[in-house]
Amino acid sequence: MVRRLRFYTLPPLQIPYPYVLMNVNNPQIGLRYIRRHLGDVESVIIDSGIEIFRDERVRDYPPGHLHKLVRLYFRVKQLVGEVWVVCPDYCDDYHPRSLWLSEDYTNIERTVDSVLKCIKRYPGINWLIPVQGWYRKPKSVLRCLRLYEEYGIDGEYYGIGNLCVEKRESIMVKTVRYVKSVLGDRKIHVFGLDLRTARKLRNEIYSFDSMAWTRPVDKQGWSCKSTKERIEYFKKWLKRLE
Repeated sequence: MVRRLRFYTLPPLQIPYPYVLMNVNNPQIGLRYIRRHLGDVESVIIDSGIEIFRDERVRDYPPGHLHKLVRLYFRVKQLVGEVWVVCPDYCDDYHPRSLWLSEDYTNIERTVDSVLKCIKRYPGINWLIPVQGWYRKPKSVLRCLRLYEEYGIDGEYYGIGNLCVEKRESIMVKTVRYVKSVLGDRKIHVFGLDLRTARKLRNEIYSFDSMAWTRPVDKQGWSCKSTKERIEYFKKWLKRLE
């Protein structure tokens, strides 16, 4: 049997769907969806809220952020059997080098230290281990994976986090294949991957996520404005996915 590629998202409230993505910074929408579709939701990924770094003035997560993630994990775990929570990571794609503390302590080293902190403080959590790299430098992910190996971090599920705003297919494909060359058969998730590239990599990754269904390709620059449009756009997007 051919394994089906998992697509995580936050669907319209009215439509049952198995793979849910929710954000720690706005959990009520996801919790409402999960409670409404308890029998249909199979797996949940709780995102670390990395979008705060879109603001170039923000250089770190707020105090208590990790504890906030853990508390949300246990709330969702009461409702759904499979729950993964992303270790807080540090990106380089919103504002390249803005999260580097030095040439030797870049966003990659900060991410690895964050993962070490997560695992040490909360070893019983299903952590989704983020793989970070430098902006438009696919091979840099090997630096992150090498550090994980040196520190003895051997996760079950890894998420590539440096492609969320990337538009070049060649960079996305190279990055994923570098990660795949090291992780082998372990589960690989790609955050924010576009549908076309997801199709190309469907045999090399386990899952991906996107909210791109809110912006249909036939209405460039538009996004869904009503419940009816959300449902319509989501159904069309799923058909394209299939």
